[in-house]
Amino acid sequence: MKPLSLQDIRRAVAGRSTEALPKDPVFINAVCTDTRDLKPDSLFVALKGDRFDAHEFLDVAATGGATAAIVSRVPENVPKGTRLLIVPDTRAALGKLAKHVRSTLRAKVVAVAGSNGKTSTKYLIDSVLGTKLKGSMSPKSFNNDIGVPLSIFAAGENHEYLVLELGTNHIGEISNLTRIAQPDIAVITNCTAEHLEFLGSLAGVRFENASILEGLNSKGSLIVNGDDPALLLAVGKFKGQKITVGFKETNDLFAVDVCCDETGVRFKLNGRLPVFVPLLGRHTAANALAAIAVGKRFRLTDEEILHGLSIAHGPEMRLQLNDVNGISLLNDAYNANPASMKAALETLKTLPARGRRIAIVGDMLELGSAGEKLHEEVGEFAATCSLHLLVCIGELSRRIATSAIRAGMTEDRVKIFPDSESAAVELPAQIQPGDVVLLKASRGIHLEVVARAMEQNLDAPAPN
Repeated sequence: MKPLSLQDIRRAVAGRSTEALPKDPVFINAVCTDTRDLKPDSLFVALKGDRFDAHEFLDVAATGGATAAIVSRVPENVPKGTRLLIVPDTRAALGKLAKHVRSTLRAKVVAVAGSNGKTSTKYLIDSVLGTKLKGSMSPKSFNNDIGVPLSIFAAGENHEYLVLELGTNHIGEISNLTRIAQPDIAVITNCTAEHLEFLGSLAGVRFENASILEGLNSKGSLIVNGDDPALLLAVGKFKGQKITVGFKETNDLFAVDVCCDETGVRFKLNGRLPVFVPLLGRHTAANALAAIAVGKRFRLTDEEILHGLSIAHGPEMRLQLNDVNGISLLNDAYNANPASMKAALETLKTLPARGRRIAIVGDMLELGSAGEKLHEEVGEFAATCSLHLLVCIGELSRRIATSAIRAGMTEDRVKIFPDSESAAVELPAQIQPGDVVLLKASRGIHLEVVARAMEQNLDAPAPN
């Protein structure tokens, strides 16, 4: 991060200093919200959540290297000499400061939004641009009004690109994030049924993701899934460059002859240029098209783009295929909605298996009143995926189970558990070498509990 003076910070956040700032500038070299990550000459932003209040840790922050802090109140334990900037809302101030820092960046900003594939697409874009350029991407799923600012603060002075992920589960979040990020290039991967409890409908999902245009540079580029006519209509007001990507040949960039196996995905770009991506699932081709479009906007050659895709890696717990003592464990347990659930099941169906194909799936959360129906649709789809065993975890997932049975799966091939803890007790002993096992559910179901139990059981020595 380019050093910032306290005077600049005060102006950016419209804060009130508890004491007169010195005439000579006091510079801040990092911004932090967690006392465990503090560096010397840091600015500590004291956030308040439902279960914590960082105002109580100002003494720890000062000891850890904080030169100053942004607060909404002055607690009793403020160490002597700690400079404070008081604002009404520290979380809002974090965004204001990030917007200011963004305006000083040399790097071009790429912002990725959409229902599915945001994180994987971000990784692919970073892999493509990183073949020739210096830059960074937001870590993990830093995609909210805390993670996006922290990713902006972490960008280097000499970086040429910054890839950000913008997430949402309430109306207005993308609008806020895009105004902070001020992207030069925006990507909308797709819009499917997600967070309907708060976004209301699929139209609401499209409207929310289309609001990324509100912060997009008017001379910038929009890369959008062209297979969705309603999404194209939602972004129709954008007058800048628009690049469509998808599987339909009407798109500017499209994928044909898509082939998937355990090594990754192969396809032909616009029917002529062979592409290989070492990530699983047919949907990877669509994510790769967005990365190709971004690479072209940065004027990379086809060779540079293809090389970047060929060495890409994905995030943890997103269709990660690992061999665990002879078991092929397909871990996609980070999150789930109907479209990503079906994509994971389709991927499981295409993978070679010496033994059985087993899907361990759980509830898809935040789907509102449509939740039961959407779980039933997943069950119908699961019945077509050549599964030897379908394991359903959670109350809503009972709908997946009953729907799969109605669609033709026999009851002996379907198991139901109330939670991951109970599944973790019984399931590991039933998994055999040669099986391919999918784990897929919303994060709140905690399928990692099942994964750990399986790995521990497989690692345990055989009884004498």
